[in-house]
Amino acid sequence: MDAELAVNLAREWETGRDRLSAPLRARIEHGHAVRAPEYLAAKAAAGPLMATFTELFEQRYDAILTPAVHGTAPAGLESTGEPTFCTLWTMLGLPAVSLPLLQGANGLPLGVQLVGPRHGDGRLLRTARWLAESVGV
Repeated sequence: MDAELAVNLAREWETGRDRLSAPLRARIEHGHAVRAPEYLAAKAAAGPLMATFTELFEQRYDAILTPAVHGTAPAGLESTGEPTFCTLWTMLGLPAVSLPLLQGANGLPLGVQLVGPRHGDGRLLRTARWLAESVGV
């Protein structure tokens, strides 16, 4: 993911890296260090996994419910949180949406994430709307 991040944010890196957050700069630097064989091996590993999820969505599920992040949302506007729970879905090209359905003891949102089938963005958004309405958000 960091290799793709480095490519996609190349303009921002070249024209204003000093304005990027320290965590983002670190991820881009790591992305620049990823070697082509490592990147291609990771992409190749996604194929069989994608087939498994395709089968799940076609035969059984409208969406998969996962945590959005570890714990509650971070305080302040410096970060949206660690993307650990989203990286798999991004690698597989599956749409994901986070919903702040709960609230932590600290008063900050505690989100859940819904993941849908590839090219199923509309279906996923309808499922997300249904879930939000069902819990009264």
